[in-house]
Amino acid sequence: MFARFLLTLGCLIATLFAEPLCAQDSGSDTAKDTAKDAEAGSTLVLGNPGGNSADATSKSDASAEKNAENAKPRSLLDESSKKLIEPKRLPVKSVSGTTSEKATPTPAKPKSQAGNASAQPKISNPPSAKNSAATTSSDTQPTVAESKATLRPIEPKKLIEKPSPDGGEAFLMRYKFEPGMVVRSEVTYLSKNGTRIDSVQQDATSRTVSMKSWRVLDTEEDTVTFEYRIDEIDMSQQVGSGNEVRYSSKEASDEPPPIQFAGAADNVGKVVSTISIDARGMVVARSDTQNPPHLGMGDVTLPLPENPVAVGATWEIPREMRIPRKDGSSRLLKFRELFKLEKVSAGIATISVRSEPLSTISDPSEEAQVLQQLSNGTIRFDLDAGRMVSKDLAWDHEVVAFSGPGSVLEYSARLDDHLVTVDTDTRTATRPNNAAR
Repeated sequence: MFARFLLTLGCLIATLFAEPLCAQDSGSDTAKDTAKDAEAGSTLVLGNPGGNSADATSKSDASAEKNAENAKPRSLLDESSKKLIEPKRLPVKSVSGTTSEKATPTPAKPKSQAGNASAQPKISNPPSAKNSAATTSSDTQPTVAESKATLRPIEPKKLIEKPSPDGGEAFLMRYKFEPGMVVRSEVTYLSKNGTRIDSVQQDATSRTVSMKSWRVLDTEEDTVTFEYRIDEIDMSQQVGSGNEVRYSSKEASDEPPPIQFAGAADNVGKVVSTISIDARGMVVARSDTQNPPHLGMGDVTLPLPENPVAVGATWEIPREMRIPRKDGSSRLLKFRELFKLEKVSAGIATISVRSEPLSTISDPSEEAQVLQQLSNGTIRFDLDAGRMVSKDLAWDHEVVAFSGPGSVLEYSARLDDHLVTVDTDTRTATRPNNAAR
C-alpha cells in the first residue's frame, strides 16, 4: 500500500535546491493501484532539474476530478511515476541567439543600496562561439552556436524581502560564472519511509548518489546560460524484506538496468535541460517544455535578494500547489520558501531555508500529499566566488489516520548537495569586496 510513495523519491533525486529527477502528474493511479504496481516494480523516470512549483496550479479542476475516483489519498510520489515525455523544442529562441524572436528580455540589473561599485558583480561580455566551449565528459567542447536547444521564457519569481532588525554590515550576493566554466556537484539522497494500514506495515529505503554538472555556454550582461547534466548516478532501493535493487552507471554491464531505474539510466551523460538564470539566480528561460515539480528541494539555484542584506535579514518566495480531494474536487494550497542570512564567516554566507504551508491543512489525507514539500535545512554560499558551496535538507514527518483509523504514514529523508570541482579555461578575476559599505 502506497508502495510507489515509499519507493520513488529516493530513486528520483539526482540533483538539488532543488533539482529533482522525476516528472510529476496529478493523473496518477490511486493508492489501491500502487500496491499492485509495487509487486511488479514501479517505474522511475528522470525528469528535469529544479523548477517552479507554481506550475502545479495550471492543472485544471476537471483533471483532478477525473483522477480522484478513489476516496483514498494519493501521495505526490504516486503522481511522479509517469513516463517521461521528451520535451518538444519550442521555436522561441536559440541559445546562440540566431532566431529573430527573443525569448527573454534582458533582466534589469539588480539595484544596490550599498553605494559601493566594487560590490556589484561583473559578468563578462559574450565571447565568440569558439571560445565559449564547455567541457563535456567525453572531452569535447560544445559551443553556443552548436547548441540546438531553444529556450522558453520564464517569468522571474518575486521575492519578499525584510531587512535585518539589528542592522549591521550588509552583503551583496550574486552568482558569477564565466563561459567555459564547468561546475560539478555531488548529490546524496537517503530516505526511510513506512506506512501502516489496518496493522499491515510496509517499509522501504532508498539511496541515490549522483554527479551533476553545469557547463556554462554563454554570459550576456546579467544572464548566464548553461547546460545541466547528470554525469553519473548510483541508485538502490529495498522494500520490506525483499532483495535490494541496485544500479550504477559506472559499472559496465550488458544487462539492461532494472525497470525502476531505466528512465534515470537513459539520461546519464545527456543534457537534461539548458537553463538561463540572472545574477540573482532567478530562472529566466529554459529548454524543457514544463517546469519540473518542486518536491520540497527548491529551484535549480538559490534565489538571492535584490539588495545587500545584513545578518538576520529574510527573503521568501511564495508558491502554490493544487491537490485532489476525497470528494473529487481539488484544492489550491499556498506555501512559502523562507530564507534567512544566519551568519557570514570567511566569505561564506550561511543561509537557513524552511518550507512552510500558508494554507491551513487539517485533513490527514491532504497532509499526506504535501509531506515532501516541507523541508528545512542550510545553504552555504561563497560570496566572492559567486556560487553555492553546499545545501543540506531534511524531512521528518508523520501523519496519523491519513487513510482511515489505524493508518500511519512516516517519511524521513536527507539531501546533501555539495560542490566538488570547478573547471574553467579563463583566468580567475580579482576577488571583489562583497561587503556593502
